Amino acid sequence: MEDLSPICSQVRRDIVRMVHAVQSGHPGGSLGCTEFFVALYFHVLRHDPKRWDMDGTGQDLFFLSNGHISPVWYSVLARSGYFPVKELATFRKLDSRLQGHPTTHEGLPGVRMASGSLGQGLSVGIGAALAKRLNSDDHLVYTLHGDGELQEGQIWEAAMSAAAHKVDNLIATVDWNGRQIDGDVDDVMPLGDLRAKWLAFGWDVLETNGKRHG
Repeated sequence: MEDLSPICSQVRRDIVRMVHAVQSGHPGGSLGCTEFFVALYFHVLRHDPKRWDMDGTGQDLFFLSNGHISPVWYSVLARSGYFPVKELATFRKLDSRLQGHPTTHEGLPGVRMASGSLGQGLSVGIGAALAKRLNSDDHLVYTLHGDGELQEGQIWEAAMSAAAHKVDNLIATVDWNGRQIDGDVDDVMPLGDLRAKWLAFGWDVLETNGKRHG
């Protein structure tokens, strides 16, 4: 994993350049999730950018639910070969495929769902995971969520649904950073014992520090 450090540094430079160029965007969550995205796309995901299509048959899938951290995702998609790196310079500009929140109508490789509204990604991920099971596709589905996003009721409906349908090919990650656009998560709507909540909904839970130390 030490070999991924230079990529993390490059992705962070991409994020800052993109957001600064248009004086618009969400750098905090993007910078904070850099290690997650780099590890996912350069080490964990079984995927092939050259075989990109919307179905993703025979490949692992990823859905970004908290779409406002698009800068980090765009950078990693470009750096892993989904589209030219030079396209990052079009971030949030008119007629760009790289809008502030990811969209699908422009056909940007790597993006399989629009994620402007929070709370929907887990439902989409569960649907994709169930489809893979029906198609005897043994690949996995990954989703990422913000902790503030967990204030959305749809998240918990989806979590309950996943347990009910025994979805065992989905890994959902929560960026538990304690912040959301209106301030501290605890001030807006405290999440309480987050681990206990997921366990109560029938999930296996792993807590980890997503930052590399040293």
